[in-house]
Formats: sequence, C-alpha cells, structure tokens
Amino acid sequence: MKRTELEECLRASKKNYEQMEVPQELEGRIQQAVENGAPGKQTDSRKVIGMRKKNNWTKAVGAVAACVVFCFTAGLNISETFATEMGQHPVLGGISKVLTFRSYDLADGDKTIHAEIPQIDGAGDGYSDQVNEEILRITADYQAWATRNIAEYKEAFLATGGTEEEFAAKNITVDVQYEVKYESEEILSLVLTANESWSNAYGVQYFYNIDLNDDSEITLKDLLGEEYVEMVNTQIREQIAADDSGLFFEEDMGGFTSISDKTNFYINAEGNPVIVFAKYEIAAGAAGSPEFEIVRE
Repeated sequence: MKRTELEECLRASKKNYEQMEVPQELEGRIQQAVENGAPGKQTDSRKVIGMRKKNNWTKAVGAVAACVVFCFTAGLNISETFATEMGQHPVLGGISKVLTFRSYDLADGDKTIHAEIPQIDGAGDGYSDQVNEEILRITADYQAWATRNIAEYKEAFLATGGTEEEFAAKNITVDVQYEVKYESEEILSLVLTANESWSNAYGVQYFYNIDLNDDSEITLKDLLGEEYVEMVNTQIREQIAADDSGLFFEEDMGGFTSISDKTNFYINAEGNPVIVFAKYEIAAGAAGSPEFEIVRE
C-alpha cells in the first residue's frame, strides 16, 4: 500500500470519526440517569444492567475501526521504524483487544465533559460483553451524577455572592477515561476512572481483569490460590509497616484490616495483582489511592 493511499485512509477515518455524533443510546442513558437521580458511589462492577447496542451504531463504529485496523496494518508493512516501535509497545505489539469506542468533549459554559469510552473488541456473550455494557452505563450514570453535583454547587456559589463569570472561570471538568494496565494473549487488565476537577471526593475507579481464553473474570483466588486472603494481608501489612510517611491509619482508626473478595485490583506487566484502595479508605488523603503489589510465591 502506498503512503498516499495510507494518508487518504487515515483522513477518511478521521473525517468519519469527527462526524460521528455522541451515540443516541448514551445520550438517552445520561438523560434517564438525570431524571432518576444520582447513582450510588459503590456500584458493584459485577452487577450489570443489560443494554443492547443498535445495529446502525455498531456498523458505523465497525466501519471506522476497519479502516483504522487496515491503515495500522499498512503502517506495519511500509515502515520498518513503525513496525519496530509497535513491537516494543506492551499493548500494541499485538492486536489490542481494547478500542476507544468513542472519545468526545461536551461543554455548556458551566463545565466540560471529556470521555474516552473503551470497548473490548470481539466480545461475545461472556464477561467481556458484560464489561462493555457496564462501561457504557457507568459513563452515562457518572456524567449525569456529575451534572447534578455541579448544578447544585453552582446554585450554592451564586447564592453566596458569586457571579456567573466567576463560576465559568473555575473551568470545571468531568473526566472519564481508561488505562490498559496489562494485555497479553491470555489476559486483559483494564481500569476505568471517572472524576470531577472541583472535588476529589467524587472520583471513582472500576477494575476489570479478564481471562481471554474463556472470556471470564479473573479473581485474586484464580491468581494466588486458595490461601490468597492470608497471602495478600501479610504482604500489605509488611508494606505498610515499611512505610515511614505516617499517612496510614491505625487499624482501630479505620486502617487496613483485611481484603475481601470485593477488593479492587489490577494486573501489572509482571503478571502480579496490585491491590488498590480508594483515597481516604485506609490512609490520609495525601497518600492518594494506595497500591500494593502482591508477589506470587
């Protein structure tokens, strides 16, 4: 494939992408969530509200994705440098299972919403499909929840003497994005993060660890065996004891006691689980979201 043809393909895919509207189904979910009220912050990532994708939406995205994959393959064929760089990338060295389904920015004067919505390519009727549907729901619910929070904040701000101009100058953003923590032929580990720039209290994360062999959820027990609770607890306590920051709470003051089968984790490049606690959960806010890598024995 010639470079001019590749450039045309890229331009065509970019044009199609830019002309795509925010999916009507996602807009409908945002409106429904606003009308029904704010979602709970402790949503269980294993509970999924079903939602079917419309055929025309799927076909539109598929057409763009097909062109992107075609251009990607052509790039590997015509550029030795490109091929070398891709081979060194931990995700792009193979054909990535995660495609950004839609990335968009919406602004209304009070806030800017930025969203990068990941979808797992080739998902059938297994866990991956559940993850895809839940991510769409979470994105819609969180944006609706943030919209209500910001509206209430603005009302209070104006009621206490603030002006419209001063509120607009705050440049409040709502951000939903994802990160692929690890991907191989057999495993995909993905983290979805949502937050609002004006308040750290509303940040949430959702963790997805998928066995690509049978399209199932990977648990800590799968990775570490029957005695995983004791193993993880021991290593976390050792790491906290070695920390000299003074930020971790004592056990009787809300500090770490034990993990459970609901404990959040992702899988790192070494294939080890990394336990993640929410901000303020076991330590002062300055500690952020504490993470503990668990080395498998």
